[in-house]
Amino acid sequence: MTKLFRMLSALLLLCGALLGAVTPAAQAAADYTQGVNPAGTGQVQFWFEPTTPAALVDVHYLVNGAGQQNFRMDSAAGTWTKTVGSLPSGAALDYWFTYEKSGPLHDTPHFAYTVGTGGGTPPPGGGGGGGGTGSFPVTFQNNTRGTWSNSQVYVLVLGMATPGQWSYLKPDGTLKHISHLDESAPGHLTKNGRNYAAMSFSLAQASTVTIPARLEGARMYLSVGSPMYIPISPDDAGWGGPDLLNPADPNRDVYFDWYEFTYWYGVVPFGGNTTQVDMFGFPVTARLEQTATGYDQTVGITLTRDQVRSQYNSAVGAAFRPLVDAYRIVAPRTSALFRPGGAQAGYLQSAIDQAWNQYTANQFTLTRLNQTFTGRVVNGRLRFTKDGAGPFYLAKPTTTADVMACSGALASAGMATVELELGAEFCAAFNRGVALDTAQWYTPSAYFPAGAKNDYAGFFHSVGLGHRAYGFAYDDVNDQSSVKILPNANPPSRLTIGIGW
Repeated sequence: MTKLFRMLSALLLLCGALLGAVTPAAQAAADYTQGVNPAGTGQVQFWFEPTTPAALVDVHYLVNGAGQQNFRMDSAAGTWTKTVGSLPSGAALDYWFTYEKSGPLHDTPHFAYTVGTGGGTPPPGGGGGGGGTGSFPVTFQNNTRGTWSNSQVYVLVLGMATPGQWSYLKPDGTLKHISHLDESAPGHLTKNGRNYAAMSFSLAQASTVTIPARLEGARMYLSVGSPMYIPISPDDAGWGGPDLLNPADPNRDVYFDWYEFTYWYGVVPFGGNTTQVDMFGFPVTARLEQTATGYDQTVGITLTRDQVRSQYNSAVGAAFRPLVDAYRIVAPRTSALFRPGGAQAGYLQSAIDQAWNQYTANQFTLTRLNQTFTGRVVNGRLRFTKDGAGPFYLAKPTTTADVMACSGALASAGMATVELELGAEFCAAFNRGVALDTAQWYTPSAYFPAGAKNDYAGFFHSVGLGHRAYGFAYDDVNDQSSVKILPNANPPSRLTIGIGW
């Protein structure tokens, strides 16, 4: 799953710490109110609302007492906001504002905020978005060019309106808590001798639905020809997503894809993405709009399904062509081919060895986001510092699967936050084929050169709108993914999901 939504797998990648109790982070003075909101994993939104209209507002902040950042904030309806990212969980922010009032500029006192606490207070004016109840419409467009009728196109939305409690969206816009009893209720689904709850609706039933004011860690399954078959745990606490490594999974012969999102009105800005982290089923587009702020962004793929499949086979190396089957193109991390024992288990071994040999013989230095990692491989581990603090250690990836899944040596339990940060950077660099030259790690034009790399991910960047895609778990390193996040915690004006074929 993607980084934005590892709240579902790591658990949970866009919600994470946002599911905790809300503690006020806003503080006021005589002529302003200000605060900080969590805005996704590693992201926060600063906000500032002056009582007298201001011509400009700047926010300044230090992370753990160092690396001062300065940004001009954006104004909408009298509230100034700025969302920033790449912040480690637990980081202490020291922040303050410079604002114009009747000509002169004024500096506020310094304030404190800790990343990942879950705390947040929405600005009184709401941040310049929609309003009302905080809900918003999603419209589904049948772009299958007549291949599938509206009665054959299905949507299933699962998410949490209350932390830890899963619900699904009904076509009338209401939520219903998942229940294993629905697996035997009237109208239930049956496949291969097992019953499943009927939680999908077709576009013939509803082509526009309302998303409630809070739905976090959500997954929007889209399928054609058949609804999705999703088992519910006996305690009603969880559900089972498709497992493409399981030959008996009931969704293996279903054409499906999905969109991920999270949202909490006034606290967590809407953020969502199309994804190919696990597979590609058919083309999906997502247009996110917020009229009050002028936000209008579209991500996804507009080619036909046949065009994608044909171009994929022509573009990727021989190792990646067997990932195509009749129903989907499976991602390397999801395929047994690239796992231990698979035919391509050693596909990236030479690239991994080259990088580790280079950083054994030469110093490793990576500067990004005004932070510098420096070190050298000693006794098989990269021993490094971050901005002089450390040492920290990163083990050598032992398998191609570590890189394709961004797991194991690059991301596992027990690693320090700083080690996970650099692990994510190495994961991205190996997948993009630039691990030997850190000067290219933040140069998109250098990504996916000839040689050993993740051809699957490189291809989906080539066909994605704006060359954005989520082809592997840390594809959002250097902002290359299809994630789109609104600049405030008000609702979108609308979200439009195009279902192609």
